[in-house]
Amino acid sequence: MPDHGIKAGIDPAAVLQAAAESILITTASLELPGPKILYANPAFEKMTGWSCEEIVGHSPRILQGEKTDMGVFRSMRRTLQTGGTWEGLALNYRKDGSSFWMEWSITGLRDAGGSIYQYLAVQRDVTARVEMEARLQRTQQAAQAAERARANLARYFPPNLVEALAAKDQPLGTVAQQDLAVLFADIVGFTKLSEGLEPARVIHLLRDIHAWMQRVIFKWNGSIEGYIGDEVLAIFGFPEREAHSASNALACAQELLRSAKAWNLQRGLSGEPAVHIGVGLHYGPVVLGDVGTADFVEFTVIGDTVNIASRLQKETRRLNCDLVVGEPLVAAIQSEPGARDLGRLRRFGEIDIRGRSHAVEIWIQSRDER
Repeated sequence: MPDHGIKAGIDPAAVLQAAAESILITTASLELPGPKILYANPAFEKMTGWSCEEIVGHSPRILQGEKTDMGVFRSMRRTLQTGGTWEGLALNYRKDGSSFWMEWSITGLRDAGGSIYQYLAVQRDVTARVEMEARLQRTQQAAQAAERARANLARYFPPNLVEALAAKDQPLGTVAQQDLAVLFADIVGFTKLSEGLEPARVIHLLRDIHAWMQRVIFKWNGSIEGYIGDEVLAIFGFPEREAHSASNALACAQELLRSAKAWNLQRGLSGEPAVHIGVGLHYGPVVLGDVGTADFVEFTVIGDTVNIASRLQKETRRLNCDLVVGEPLVAAIQSEPGARDLGRLRRFGEIDIRGRSHAVEIWIQSRDER
């Protein structure tokens, strides 16, 4: 059988010199100041810029720098102290000060008695691999962030707009002002209703209501700006301006009321009390944009139009009706091409609302006119 041992005529020193990977041989001292370099092959010189003559007698710490993770070497020392082979990755530095990623494998060379008398370190420059893995990780993180952003958009905007928004670097853009239809809807008497329910049932009720409200709002190309307790705020005409945003808002409000009636019929079959909603609509200039801090950002819409829409929604209780609409929204509908029918909406006249110095002309839809 052939002898696979080292035979006469094979020069171990020549093998080390010809090796493609960097090789260091050091003393076996692990206590401070640590081992000293006894030998470095040409591959080490090529990788680090240090010649064998320059580093023999020095500590391998000559390769360390300001960003080297010293925890790696503490792990190395613990492994070698137990007689094991250590493998790891460290950011090291060349003679010219440039950094590179080095993958190491260190094992002890033992004498005839089994004692370690030197260490053999095989090293390789894996900077390209580490950078590729980092790029891949960044790409994966970017894809995950994009998916989260898409999911967030889907919470607020109808499906037909999500794809268009997701394709933009800044879907919502900078702070903007434009004319929009604003809708507020909430549950009439929610506080009293929730007093008799367990907290979990209250949350379930809200989720149920918000689910069918969202479907209707998205159907009419509305965007949900937020949920405030039992209240929903939606806008029409953003992020894409539409020729029929005002009439879409009215159609949405009227369908919300029809959906509430159908939903209550189902609740009645289960012996649950009816839940009524009140809706306020207004049209006019608003300011839209992101607010918050670097740690928490939220899209919001503000302005007098929003405030009036909220006040009109609250007027549904006093006027004993389901829907109160500001005159500017009706005017906007009538100016749209192919203006839609107002349905059973009827002119009511002027009312005074809190926070306004001038009366507001309104239209209403009564509870028995759904």
